[in-house]
Amino acid sequence: MTKFSQWYKEIGLPAGLLSSLIIGAGIFALPYVFYRAGLWAGLFYLIVFTVVFVAVHKMYARVIENTHGKHRFVGYAEIYLGKPGFVTAIFTTAVGFTLTLVAYISLASEFIRLVIPGIGNLYAPYVFWAIGSLSVVLSLKRIANLEIAITAAMGLIVGVLFFAGLLYGKATTIPQINPSNLLIPYGVVLFAMSGRAAVSSLVDYCKKRKVSNKKLMHSISLGTVVPAVVYVLFVFAVLFLTGDGVSEDAISGLSHAPHQLLLLIGVLGILALLTSYFFLATEVKDIFRYDFKLNRFLALFAVVVLPMWLYVSGLRNFIWLIGIIGGVFLAMDSMMTIVIYSKIKGWKLSSKILISLFVIGGIFEIISLF
Repeated sequence: MTKFSQWYKEIGLPAGLLSSLIIGAGIFALPYVFYRAGLWAGLFYLIVFTVVFVAVHKMYARVIENTHGKHRFVGYAEIYLGKPGFVTAIFTTAVGFTLTLVAYISLASEFIRLVIPGIGNLYAPYVFWAIGSLSVVLSLKRIANLEIAITAAMGLIVGVLFFAGLLYGKATTIPQINPSNLLIPYGVVLFAMSGRAAVSSLVDYCKKRKVSNKKLMHSISLGTVVPAVVYVLFVFAVLFLTGDGVSEDAISGLSHAPHQLLLLIGVLGILALLTSYFFLATEVKDIFRYDFKLNRFLALFAVVVLPMWLYVSGLRNFIWLIGIIGGVFLAMDSMMTIVIYSKIKGWKLSSKILISLFVIGGIFEIISLF
């Protein structure tokens, strides 16, 4: 085995698994919040949360390693935080994931219109919702290799968009920093960088192949940093190609991109959102069934109907949804991870600083959104 193949097997592949989960719908909200808050403010948030989530992801890995048996996040919350932790974890997971499904429905219409231009805004969300819900009803199996391939293809397209922007685009007048909008990127960047749900898969992978803990931590660092680099390229690509303004979903404003590239983005975007939608909807269904004790039919009915009901009721603002999910629910999720880790390893100054960052940021996020 060559050094590269060994490195890929022990570090590169698990890092890719983490990156494939982190890079998702959040990428499409970043150009808008960077534009609103200013380029330097957006980059500051991205750098800070890259460092923060490297730490949080490593903390969760150590929680898994130091706890006997196999559990979900809700299980760890119950073991270390008791009944209050169990209830809080169920609430944040169920509500946060459900709102994420609504955000996917809102975003998917833009991708569908890239593939089928004549479908219109009225029908596109229902088409995506119907396909996503059908996959949950039929309990289709996830295809992990397909998800990694789609993520790799999206990364390649981001690179193509970046160079297309340099060659054919024009730089938008971007404020370097806008003091009145400094809070806007918080929840969106947090949402875009969070990948705790994939850490357990990395730990399992390394255990089965007897990969050392040191290499596991290297793969977590790499898998968290790579998405941040992809995000920076995508932000600059959109800012160059958009022209006079940046749309909230980034896609509808890409008027200067070649048609063939937009078509490819549409296809890959739909596939990426569908795989994520199925994964999250299945998780929510299991929460309703096993944690809320609903029977199988009611759990399935709730996960199918609730996201579209919320969408029809008016929850259609993609940036607002991503902001509230990241700034409130994922912030609470991250704080619980830090508290659980501190129960095992003891409280450190760094842990207290991270908790304060999430608390203060979450409060300001709620104020700015409402």
